[in-house]
Amino acid sequence: MARLSSKEKKKAQELLELYYVDRGITNIDELVLKVGKTEKTIRKWIVELKLDKFKKNIVLTRSEQLRLMLEELEQINTSIHEKPDGARFADFKLAQVRRQLIKDIKDLETKALVSEHVNSLTVFIDFVKKENTDDALKIGNYANVFIKKLLN
Repeated sequence: MARLSSKEKKKAQELLELYYVDRGITNIDELVLKVGKTEKTIRKWIVELKLDKFKKNIVLTRSEQLRLMLEELEQINTSIHEKPDGARFADFKLAQVRRQLIKDIKDLETKALVSEHVNSLTVFIDFVKKENTDDALKIGNYANVFIKKLLN
């Protein structure tokens, strides 16, 4: 099997994290199908990325994390606004913090969006499965491709 580029590896690991941590899928065979990597690779990444520990130690939900980051960004902007006229700008360090915070907020919103799509699609596929397993399998395959595209 060909080696993955660092970008391809990161995307595959994000997909694994999404299914393993966010969706709670721990069945290795199912993860192999969804992520498209070997059982050995999946098991190795679970250990390397410490996904078991991460799964057990999630203290804040994404919405709580997002709320806290937005509050922090608001405080930064307020502190800049309260400076005297002519000095209402961020110094280099504060600008870096603000820039990183904005990036983290965007990343969190994007990952949360993907997670919501996965949850909705899973519920829908479960519904279809009760009616027609062949259709559920087709939809599941399309859903998997869709989620992978969202992560690109």
